[in-house]
Amino acid sequence: MRLRFVTSGLRTTTQDAGRPEYTHIGVPIGGALDKAAMRYANSLVGNALQTPVLELTMTGPRLICESAGKVALAGAQFTARVNNQLVDSRQAIALTAGDELSFESPTTGYRGYLAVEGAWQVKTWLGSASALRIGSYELLASAVWRAKDVLETRSAGVTPWPAIVLSPTPSNAIIRAYRGPEYDRLEPSAVAQLIERPISVVAPSNRIGLRTNTALSLRHSAHATEMVSSGVQPGTVQVTHDGQAIILLADAQTIGGYPRVLQCTSRSIDDLAQLRVGDQFSLTVLDYPTN
Repeated sequence: MRLRFVTSGLRTTTQDAGRPEYTHIGVPIGGALDKAAMRYANSLVGNALQTPVLELTMTGPRLICESAGKVALAGAQFTARVNNQLVDSRQAIALTAGDELSFESPTTGYRGYLAVEGAWQVKTWLGSASALRIGSYELLASAVWRAKDVLETRSAGVTPWPAIVLSPTPSNAIIRAYRGPEYDRLEPSAVAQLIERPISVVAPSNRIGLRTNTALSLRHSAHATEMVSSGVQPGTVQVTHDGQAIILLADAQTIGGYPRVLQCTSRSIDDLAQLRVGDQFSLTVLDYPTN
């Protein structure tokens, strides 16, 4: 299949399962922020579940099909059109040469995941095709799509073992998390603010992390935010020296020096991927299993 970009949307990137094997040398995991949506979209077109997808951020691209194949969309509630006619994007869409595929901004959610049938002919770095921005530098520039670029896939040659993948449940405004290593540094008032009141996403939030409108107090504030840098991962909730809670996402660093007060579940990380600046959510703290 071949798709040519007429426009690229706000930011359309290649994403897959990321680079989890390289965190020990400081490489962020990266990959799709909403991995459940990535897997489901791939299942709809018969791809292996970790096949790369296009991650659409708030606005989608306009694409011309130059060679026939199937696509499918999951994640944010984008409206899809083929030749300006509405189509159901929650199932595989068959495109023929000359068809134009376009998207309207999502009614809910923030990021959509477009699976394209076949084996992707794209560059990789450390075993992943995922885009990764460090500061202003793109480590895999070809994974950021622009007008006139062409995406090509080929027959995988083998049929993936049929995967039963349930449609992801709608994004949940209740984020579930376990206590982190430094949870006990939170003052009682901070615990109440985290788990009893709605929390808003504020700017600047991005693929590195979501910033919140919190002002949390820590015990022994003279040194509570000063600690030896320790391991962090997507879903870690850190509290900065000024009391702001930041929830790390896929492109976050692998170590950090702020208290790690909570660790979000993997399903909740998928939900966090769909929050926009101004959206609200609530945190609930889970108990660790006892057996």
